[in-house]
Amino acid sequence: MAASHLRALVLLLAVSVSLRIAAAITVQEACQQHTKYPELCVQALSAAKPATETVPPSGLPELAEIAVALAEESNTAMVEFVKSLESQPGGMPPECLQQCVGQFQAAVTELKRSKVALEQFGENATGVKGWVEAAKTDGDTCMRGCHKIEGGADPDIDGKIGELGKLCSIALSLTDASVRNHGA
Repeated sequence: MAASHLRALVLLLAVSVSLRIAAAITVQEACQQHTKYPELCVQALSAAKPATETVPPSGLPELAEIAVALAEESNTAMVEFVKSLESQPGGMPPECLQQCVGQFQAAVTELKRSKVALEQFGENATGVKGWVEAAKTDGDTCMRGCHKIEGGADPDIDGKIGELGKLCSIALSLTDASVRNHGA
């Protein structure tokens, strides 16, 4: 009788392990399954993790952390880019520059909060999603008033803002997927 219980336990463990192995996915699969921009996701995350490297479902928070860190780095670079427009002839009017710099600095702060919360996963998953969404909105709204002012928008800035929005979307999607899989 004890032998049959032992065999049943071994069988149960084998099934459990095989299900966990089967549930592991690559970075590319995670990007394709969970984001709207899989190509950009794979490209951005592959610098930190090879696209073909297998990531267990419990690795989704790590991918979310990487995505949030990349969005933060890009927003920080955007602050410097927008500030540099002040010294360029034909750059953006001062009121647009101040608005955009403020928006991107707020986005950087929100993404830093998200990164810290993700590092302490489970502490404030809802807050992470809210902060990443707020950072995305900050970038999107930067140019709202500037388009109304003549000469108010540098032609490169709209593309860069779009790229930042996509990175924030990727970070948000991976954060959401990691929260869903963490609770499963």
